[in-house]
Amino acid sequence: MSVGRYRGSRDGWGDAGVENGGRPVATGSSWVAWLVTKLIATLLLFGASGLLYHVAASDGFRIERVVVVGSQLVSPSEIERSAAVTGLNIFWVREEEVGRRLQAIAAVQSARARTVLPDRLEVRIVERAPVAVWQNGGMSYLVDAEGRVLQATDQSVALPTIHDVGSQALQAGSRVDRRALTTMFQLQQLLPRMAGLTPRELEYDPESGVTVVTDAGPRIRFGDDDDLEWKVNALVAMRRELDRQDKHPELIDLRFKDRPYVR
Repeated sequence: MSVGRYRGSRDGWGDAGVENGGRPVATGSSWVAWLVTKLIATLLLFGASGLLYHVAASDGFRIERVVVVGSQLVSPSEIERSAAVTGLNIFWVREEEVGRRLQAIAAVQSARARTVLPDRLEVRIVERAPVAVWQNGGMSYLVDAEGRVLQATDQSVALPTIHDVGSQALQAGSRVDRRALTTMFQLQQLLPRMAGLTPRELEYDPESGVTVVTDAGPRIRFGDDDDLEWKVNALVAMRRELDRQDKHPELIDLRFKDRPYVR
């Protein structure tokens, strides 16, 4: 059995002490070093916790400004309301979640949010493109090519307009008949070129589809976009025959190829 040699140190064992079996034992200097290391680590932990609490509670890191880029249809104030971050601590804001909230706005196609220290949120918006004005119930709405209602508008807009005579209630995010939009766009191209007619107004009814109102002459009901070129050619032939007979009908219905209707 081996024993450590006593060197008369104040700690009892010297720096080279061993215990039974030849294993080293803690010496005075190594124990002090371990204690100091633990103490420093504890102080750093408390310091970091205090700093984290200060940052989380400080008014200097609360969102005070929302900067919006790319918004034309949607007002910056609506973007700020939907982002719902004003007054929050900047370190609590989840940028992806803010982006998802903004994309819930009907006119917003995509949105990206980014926090900027110490107190700012930057938002980049890509909006959906309005292609027409859909009038319904005394209101006008901007709609995109997919028939999505983007928002109500009370301003004069240089876009094709279709008047919905049905009773469907609309709001931002609603859908209108996409085929009616396609029919309107094609007729605006075909009628002046093939029939010498410029539509004064286009009407839409859920039951009968699209009807063209001109400055002079009958109302012309086309329905949907099926066989539109044939329908326009049939209109030209029917108008020629009606002029020859000196007849002035109120309505020409071209929805059914096998039985055009004149009233």
